[in-house]
Amino acid sequence: MHDGELTYASLFDASIDSFIYAMDKEGFPGIKVVVTETGWPTDGGEGASIKNAFVYNKEVVKKVMDNVGTPKWPNEEIETYLFDIFDENMKIGNEYEKHFGIFGLDGNNVYNLTFH
Repeated sequence: MHDGELTYASLFDASIDSFIYAMDKEGFPGIKVVVTETGWPTDGGEGASIKNAFVYNKEVVKKVMDNVGTPKWPNEEIETYLFDIFDENMKIGNEYEKHFGIFGLDGNNVYNLTFH
């Protein structure tokens, strides 16, 4: 994806920078962005799989730990929270909503995500 001189390799970067551009345009430059929930389901919907969840979350953790920022804000820290720690079998909604956990209902890792 291209936006003028900036090149985007992920939707994660494009969604964050879109927000930053919008806030700048509305007269609120320099707003710190905090990603309060991001994740990928392991089951219950199209594209939901343990492999996809692991790869997505691994890349988010790597990006945040490396402090690479976004094309608009390179080398800036992006405070980010993964959704979710545990699967939630009692959650109401679409089936995939129950399957965002890094840990399953039994407390065991669904996949081995590291934070270093």
